[in-house]
Amino acid sequence: WARCAGQPHRARCRHLKPGSSIFSAAAHREQVRRLRNSMLRSLSPETLGFALDAFDAGNLSRAALLWHSISLRDDVIASVKPKREKAVARRDWQVLTVNESSTAKAHQQTLDEFWNNITAVDALNRNDRGGMAKLIRQMMQAVSYKYAAHHLVWQPSRGGLGCTFEFVPLWFFENRTGELRFLQTGTETAGTEMPPDEWMVTCADPAMIAGSIGYVCKRNALTDWVVFSEKFGIPGLLGRTSQAQDSEGGRAMQQAVETFSSDWEAVLFGDDGTGKLELIQAAGGNTLPFPALIDRVDRRLAALWRGADLSSMSSSMGQGQCAGLQRDEIDLIKADEALMISETLNESERRVIAWHYGPKVKPLAYLRLNVPQREDLRLLLDAVEKIVNHGGEIAVQDIMERFNLEPAKPGAQLLQPSAARTPPADPADPDDMAEINAASRARAEELFLARAARLLASAGADDRAELVEDLRAVLNADDDHIAEATTQFLGRLPEHISQDAGQRKAWETLLASSLVNGLALAKP
Repeated sequence: WARCAGQPHRARCRHLKPGSSIFSAAAHREQVRRLRNSMLRSLSPETLGFALDAFDAGNLSRAALLWHSISLRDDVIASVKPKREKAVARRDWQVLTVNESSTAKAHQQTLDEFWNNITAVDALNRNDRGGMAKLIRQMMQAVSYKYAAHHLVWQPSRGGLGCTFEFVPLWFFENRTGELRFLQTGTETAGTEMPPDEWMVTCADPAMIAGSIGYVCKRNALTDWVVFSEKFGIPGLLGRTSQAQDSEGGRAMQQAVETFSSDWEAVLFGDDGTGKLELIQAAGGNTLPFPALIDRVDRRLAALWRGADLSSMSSSMGQGQCAGLQRDEIDLIKADEALMISETLNESERRVIAWHYGPKVKPLAYLRLNVPQREDLRLLLDAVEKIVNHGGEIAVQDIMERFNLEPAKPGAQLLQPSAARTPPADPADPDDMAEINAASRARAEELFLARAARLLASAGADDRAELVEDLRAVLNADDDHIAEATTQFLGRLPEHISQDAGQRKAWETLLASSLVNGLALAKP
């Protein structure tokens, strides 16, 4: 508030008033904690069905409370669910610009300072707090529960705009109108509206719908297995004697059986006279259905949260095509989650830029979570090696950031080019001119690769693979067909990149320069 005093854009701050905690009173927080009593004791296939039907209808509380208990009690879900959330929270992030203007650089600096100074806290357990990594992990709860809601507590000051993101459990919301609405105590039927300036909602595909069904099947199988073990884990004892029940021999047999066993026992009187003790065991052994069912559920639970059960499935399928397909599926999940988190955070960035620069200012910078690209990094590494070997000029900081490497410490041994540069020959010698031209063409090609790699790095993940393939066609074209290949490349640019004037201009300039240099060097 104080920051805007006397400034022409004070009106821009009115939609971001200083906020307070969604659960401000300690007594209130204690009251809502009581709603989290375990619902697992009465869980059955019927009660789970009612909870899932209510969730589909927009009444989220019952399923959310049930899922919360399951995620803490099941041994597999309690292991794989946090791993899925931590994997995204530990990724590096950066604020990028849409162009190289001074305004974009200013937006980049503003957003970078904002995201580095936020606070993320659990609304019910305020001991659980942190920064950006904590915020992302809380947002990743949507992967299990479909929604993850944060209450935004804005903190305007003279030094800038701060924010505390309060994570509110899902059982405090209902979705009967198609939009989340807040339940103040968690017991109301209809909630209150959630202004976009005060709330951030992350949405994903809920793994707990299928996970809770698997949990019920697994729990029932475990219960039956425990009952079977208690009932038949210790063999029974059967005494056989030809003596009558009230005879001295019969009483002796009964006493012997009671001496050896204390529970599952019997005496068979008037038998064939063998007079022996037999162990009675229940049939089953490896044919019991419980282990196979539990193992199947555990494997599918792991696959739901981790993308694929590589530790067990790949060992039986081999390390060939199936393992490669599973790896591709995991990469797809990683890229999609990074984009989901980034786009959700970008909505809050609009308000940050509006507060600093005016309500009608369009953000020229945005946050992105970094997702490793195996194929792109190999292509970039090959280009960098060739460029360095031929004396090309590349900013070290750009390459270090692209490969997520730290700068070398003073005195550390540094990597060197694989081959020393060849000094230029005497231009007066006609025989050396061809060699000079060949070296110049090689250097021009490497410079082209370096600039193309930078443009590829700024392209979207979905378009990058297509751009790489089309770029290879240009590089493989001979001198007579390079113009045609260049024209085809420009014509096949993905639609959204073609509409980006900056991206298209950069590609046209790069390919035109390469075309001119290639034709000039091809002349005798």
